[in-house]
Amino acid sequence: MPAANPSAPVAANATPGTAAARTYLPALTGLRAIAAWLVFFNHYPLGPLPPPGPARALQYFADELHGLPLLLLLSGFLIALRYDTGTTSFRPRSGWLRYLQSRVARIYPLYALLTLATFALIWHWHFPQATPSLLLLNLTLLRGFFDEYKFTGIGPAWSLTLLECFYLAAPLLLGLRHRGLRLWAQPLLLLLLGTGMVALLGPLHWHGLFGSYPFMLTYTFLGHSLEFFIGVWLAQRHQSDRLGNPRGYWRTAGGVLLYVAVTAALGLVQAQFHATDHPLTLVLNLVALPAAGGLLFAGLLSEGSWFRQLLSGRLFQQLGRSSYAFYLLHAGPLSFWVYERLPGFWPLQLAAVQVVSYAVYRLVEEPVGQLLRPKAQHERLIDNQFSQNAAPAKV
Repeated sequence: MPAANPSAPVAANATPGTAAARTYLPALTGLRAIAAWLVFFNHYPLGPLPPPGPARALQYFADELHGLPLLLLLSGFLIALRYDTGTTSFRPRSGWLRYLQSRVARIYPLYALLTLATFALIWHWHFPQATPSLLLLNLTLLRGFFDEYKFTGIGPAWSLTLLECFYLAAPLLLGLRHRGLRLWAQPLLLLLLGTGMVALLGPLHWHGLFGSYPFMLTYTFLGHSLEFFIGVWLAQRHQSDRLGNPRGYWRTAGGVLLYVAVTAALGLVQAQFHATDHPLTLVLNLVALPAAGGLLFAGLLSEGSWFRQLLSGRLFQQLGRSSYAFYLLHAGPLSFWVYERLPGFWPLQLAAVQVVSYAVYRLVEEPVGQLLRPKAQHERLIDNQFSQNAAPAKV
């Protein structure tokens, strides 16, 4: 899943708390690669459940590896950092037209091309999914609102519907924050709105349109908004130099350990209840994982750890930039067609998808994005405005 590009044309050796550090965040680009790999392992077919023992415990753990919260956190952080005007206006910095042009250029071209390729392949295989109506639902990103259709086409791309909802709502939500609606209250209000949508549309039983509360919580922006708001909160703290410079690396280490611990807890819950919509599973997924991810982000933004240096290196910069192509390619008809032609050895399959994803990024995603995005001169102007302090908002 994509996020706004964290890179900007300033010194790579900027230290936390400086104006340069606020605009150039290479570690977050590298973190996108880690998040994409977590999604890969979450979707990778591990085969039948082993007998009770360490192998079964490991499989439950791998089944609960979630990279999506990190990607949503990153989107909230970067959208707030780049487009929050610091005023009560509902107009994003750079204006609605350039904002939407930038978001569409970032998300849609590669998704549309791969969706068309996917439907061509499943039509060739005579799959029942290959219908014009399903193709239209996928191309318009509306399939993410329907429980029945959310995994059609490119399976993991259901989250793009969630992401686009945030992109459309973000300037309005940021404006409301500066008008006095506290940040912590906004996800609660969105959750209340989602509850009303299920109560209103669920009884229609129309292809699963907001068909259940677990669906709303797990697959829509109204249930998944906490990640975005934690990212927005971190952007405000980072931009106003209120994250500080703590001694040691306890935020980074604590974030990683807490993320692993929550993932292990998710595996234990699944081993016990075998239900993805169990209340404890939902709380761990929608609250605990975002909190752990937020702590990790705070560490990467304020601590000069070796992990930050690793993610800021050349290798992870390239992997992070191609993570959107990887996200779209790693699971679905196209990837499974590749997997069938390789030995059943996950490192080899991961490497193959990574190589193909990087080639798609360099040959398709990057050139098309440069063609469609707003002019670089205007984007540099926006970057130069980052050093100006935004008006404080209630949180």
